[in-house]
Amino acid sequence: MQTTKISSVRFPVRPSPTEYLSSSIIHSSSIWEKPLPLPPGMRLYHGNPSKAKARLGMAPSSRFSLTPSAFHLDLLSQPLAAPFRKDLFELDCDNVLENEEENPAPDGGTLAWLHAFAGHLITFNAQGLNMSYGIFQAYYGNVLTPDKSPAQIAWIGSIQIFLLFFMSIVVSPLVDKGHFRFCFNGGSLLLFLSVLLNSFCKQWWQLILVQGVMTGAAMGLAFGSGVVCLMSYFSKRMGLATGIAAAGSSTGGVVFPLIAEKLIFKIGYAWTMRVLALVVLLTLIPANIIARQRPAMKKKGPPQMDWGVFSDVPFMLLAAGMFFAFWGIELGFYYIVAYGQSALHVSSSKAINLLITMNAANLPGRFIPNLISDTCIGPLNTIVPSTFLASMMIYLWIGSSTYTSLIVVSAFYGFASAGLLSLYNATIFSFAPVTEKRGIRLAMVFSVIGLACLTGSPVGGALIDKDTGGYLYLQLFAGTSILVGALLFLAARLVRSGWGPMRV
Repeated sequence: MQTTKISSVRFPVRPSPTEYLSSSIIHSSSIWEKPLPLPPGMRLYHGNPSKAKARLGMAPSSRFSLTPSAFHLDLLSQPLAAPFRKDLFELDCDNVLENEEENPAPDGGTLAWLHAFAGHLITFNAQGLNMSYGIFQAYYGNVLTPDKSPAQIAWIGSIQIFLLFFMSIVVSPLVDKGHFRFCFNGGSLLLFLSVLLNSFCKQWWQLILVQGVMTGAAMGLAFGSGVVCLMSYFSKRMGLATGIAAAGSSTGGVVFPLIAEKLIFKIGYAWTMRVLALVVLLTLIPANIIARQRPAMKKKGPPQMDWGVFSDVPFMLLAAGMFFAFWGIELGFYYIVAYGQSALHVSSSKAINLLITMNAANLPGRFIPNLISDTCIGPLNTIVPSTFLASMMIYLWIGSSTYTSLIVVSAFYGFASAGLLSLYNATIFSFAPVTEKRGIRLAMVFSVIGLACLTGSPVGGALIDKDTGGYLYLQLFAGTSILVGALLFLAARLVRSGWGPMRV
């Protein structure tokens, strides 16, 4: 059977990923080569398809497609039922076809793993600061804004993490249209400025605007665009790559509290925040140097709504499970410091050590479940037991009446919660079979998660007030919410794949 193959590729000097042509053909065993007239502004990579693919940022195994005048012809494997006719082809760059299957992710290599490292740095700042909010919750309640209730103070952190997830609705289509630099670089700069401005805040409403709204929006811009960029470089190793990136929240959750613990009572709140701003700046600079958008990420036209999602029962169960799981998962990180100080009456240093222990144990929890997911059972099968275990740890928190027992519970809870916090991206992607709709589905679930995070912490604070300063109601709410999320994940797995052993 005779086949056609690419031997040269044309595209503009400043190409978009959909503007290229093949004008040379290898027909049978003899070379037939007669390039079409080269328009102004076009460059010809003659006889070197691998170089052309590299210029386009495509993997060596990627496939090119061309739109002829009357029909689509795959130039790599289309059988020739008739002699080749040059007149069937038109010089029309806008009609060239390209999709993810034709341009697969590199799934490895120096540039791809550098993006995993860049993802670690951006998550170190975006989610690491939020994972450290327990320090601010306790400090604001005891020192900076002692007249405010725990629920009012919790709104600062909940608005922050809500915007981190909700901004994906804005970021995803912007990145699709080629505005990755605006989102990523702009979000990184805004994040640094917001932490710096936080040092000048002295009142609750100022903290809401700066640490809540401004910092949250910056996190959403940088984190949302960074996640989309990272995922475009991986496919089979997605779990490991996202695990490396997600581990940044654990390292940030250790580094930022350690800095705050050592400095806040020595040089004051304002200068401590300026030191944290310097750390943010120094860690975001290499991330912004490394990160670059793959050409295959850019898409023409407005994003298409995935209306079929509402009839996709497994996906709807997954989205509901994400809401309930994230409704309670952050409460341990937000309130463990305040609990240590008010319930166990330990020093500020020991109370902060509870949060540091939780985040330190969260670090291996970002890698081990991801390795299991990639090599054995898949992301959903990994999230289900992790979420059940996190719920059990919250219930054990109720019975932890000594500092030692609370340290142990904090460590196990930090490890167990990492399965959910590191694999939710990969799990959502696994429930989006149509490649073009993955961004929409990711944005939809991010919005659901954002709403859960927006309301979860203030509800926990209100339950503390309802319990006259006790934490039992908060603990029951958090444990039950996570448990419901785990049950919904299990239901999604059963509806999609049944009880049988299967990678999901």
